Amino acid sequence: MEIESAKPQDMEAALDAFIQTTTMEEALQVLDKYPNLLEDNADILFSSIIDNARKQGHELTAQALDERRDFIRSVRQERLNA
Repeated sequence: MEIESAKPQDMEAALDAFIQTTTMEEALQVLDKYPNLLEDNADILFSSIIDNARKQGHELTAQALDERRDFIRSVRQERLNA
């Protein structure tokens, strides 16, 4: 059974909630609340945001977002292997 993907606005709200977290526990809570952040389309959107930050000269922001995307990827991999 295929799960319907979230609307772009919902995905952006979920990513914003994730980006605003300050601890690993909060980040995991957001991922539990918004499991669509573990999907490919969320990774693509996150990559686009990172790319735009770099293009606008916000390298530190891009690096911080890159670390958060890597965290999501590691959680995704861990849950796939569970």
